[in-house]
Amino acid sequence: MTQPLELEALRHYLARNLPQLGELASVTPFEGGASNLSFKLECAERTLVLRMPPPGTKAATAHDMAREARMLTAVAKAFPLVPEVLHCCTDEQVLGCPFFLMSYEPGLILRRSLPDTLGLARSQADALCRNLVDTLVKLHSLAVDTPPLSELGRPLGYVERQVSGWSQRYRQAITPGARSGERVMRWLAENQPLESGQAVIHNDFKFDNLVLNPADPTEIRAVLDWEMATLGDPLMDLGCAMAYWVEAGDPPQMKMLRQMPTHLPGMWTRRQLVAYYGERSGLDVSGFAYYYVFGLFRLAVIVQQIWYRYVEGSRKHPAFARFGEMAAILMDRAAAEIDEVEQVAGRPALLQKLEGSGLLSLDGRVALITGASRGIGEAVARLYAAHGARVILSSRDADALERVAAEIRDRGGDACAIACHGGDPEQMQRLFERIDTDYGRLDILVNNAAANPYFGHILDTPAEAVAKTVQVNLAGYFLFAQMAGQRMREQGGGVILNTASVNGRSPAPGQGIYSITKAAVNSMTAAFAKECACYNIRVNAVLPGLTKTKFASALTDNPALLKQILGLIPQGRVAQPVEIAPAFLFLASDAAAYITGIELPVDGGYLA
Repeated sequence: MTQPLELEALRHYLARNLPQLGELASVTPFEGGASNLSFKLECAERTLVLRMPPPGTKAATAHDMAREARMLTAVAKAFPLVPEVLHCCTDEQVLGCPFFLMSYEPGLILRRSLPDTLGLARSQADALCRNLVDTLVKLHSLAVDTPPLSELGRPLGYVERQVSGWSQRYRQAITPGARSGERVMRWLAENQPLESGQAVIHNDFKFDNLVLNPADPTEIRAVLDWEMATLGDPLMDLGCAMAYWVEAGDPPQMKMLRQMPTHLPGMWTRRQLVAYYGERSGLDVSGFAYYYVFGLFRLAVIVQQIWYRYVEGSRKHPAFARFGEMAAILMDRAAAEIDEVEQVAGRPALLQKLEGSGLLSLDGRVALITGASRGIGEAVARLYAAHGARVILSSRDADALERVAAEIRDRGGDACAIACHGGDPEQMQRLFERIDTDYGRLDILVNNAAANPYFGHILDTPAEAVAKTVQVNLAGYFLFAQMAGQRMREQGGGVILNTASVNGRSPAPGQGIYSITKAAVNSMTAAFAKECACYNIRVNAVLPGLTKTKFASALTDNPALLKQILGLIPQGRVAQPVEIAPAFLFLASDAAAYITGIELPVDGGYLA
């Protein structure tokens, strides 16, 4: 940590204003904090702690030293587990910022790993968790209807102000590549519960802000870091506390964020902690998911604000080098919790739909189909529109696209044509920007555009044919899926369908590079499916067999070759594009809600 203290100025100030402390002997920064800075001051007569704000850009109401000092003084009258405030200085001419001095509370503070000298038995971990909750309940039970506690905040409307305020802070701290967070912020704004009560809330209640007795690590001696304490909804405080609690069964990404030993044997799960809190406090915790989502979101904002200062150069501590990634993980986790809430709420309706009519409906969903000017892509676009989707048709041929779109509209469908080369990243980016502007979301991507410029022996494949086929069939598919998936992640889910080929499973003579790219599409489908399922994004592939299209005319227009191929197809005929399209409809619909990562052959039995 860069030490922003002017030691001589501090010595002079202490000697003039607090001579009873004696000479300042040493100043040591406390490591581990990511917000306000704390320093251990060892003076001749007493050891104490100095608190001051961090350098760099700060939210307007953040890091108020005088407010934190007033909070500690007021709470100490009814809650003895707080440090004693010894002095507060608001004159920025002294050290360049306000600061205050408080008592030093010796003891043990738990960090990411236990000290080598500390063994924490399962029974001790259990007792510590119980005491943690009991301490929080005790804080929340303080009477706040009379001074000085009644003067510490505005509890009415607390939830609404918190959601609005932290949303504004996040938008102001967004850096390139950060999650937009709009879905999480919208959900929090639209689903606010009735406030559960009014209490003194700490807002940063976690192990590394607790001082434990080294002789008995289950005993809590002091609670530190009251920077964000106020009056508000106690369940919001509990939600913020749980956002830090990474348990043994959490996903690997969350375990990467663990800063305290909350995963050890004997440590309670979040569910246990919340249930015990409800039992001890008497509050209804049945809707706790909202508060946990808020806690994750707020923590994401805090981490993103630190990352913003790191990027701008005012807080270049090595510990913050991965905070951008951490903020994204937290925002994704908040979105995943929302998904779980919505899926539980919507599951009865989905099960009812699975048992009734309208199972294949795509009503109101926005679908992008590439390679949609003819063949399979055109057939999929027409079928999607007939089932209620708002279809966006894309390919290089603007005239052919508009013809198909116009025919769909003439039949009462919703269709738009946007020309785009599937091998040109800049055109693809502009396509998605237009979708963002015109539609505001994307529910379905059908990756269907393809190239097969060479038919002949694999050893004679021209380099330009290799480059073009890879660029369109693989790189283009990847970029389309990536751009669509990023939007689906933000909105809470979607469907990506890749048109692969039976040739990806069983390479056809004369189609070497095409078959290779289609095999890669199968692998890409599996990779996207595994990594995107946590975002409620389903990814599947359709493997058409020989189909009557211009794309396959080199095969279907050659009688001798066609006869040879038909002998390998049990149904003994060529498919029509309209026979392939229903597979795409099924996989895009709710009928396939539990299907991801598959390769679905539609091939007349060719691969059987």
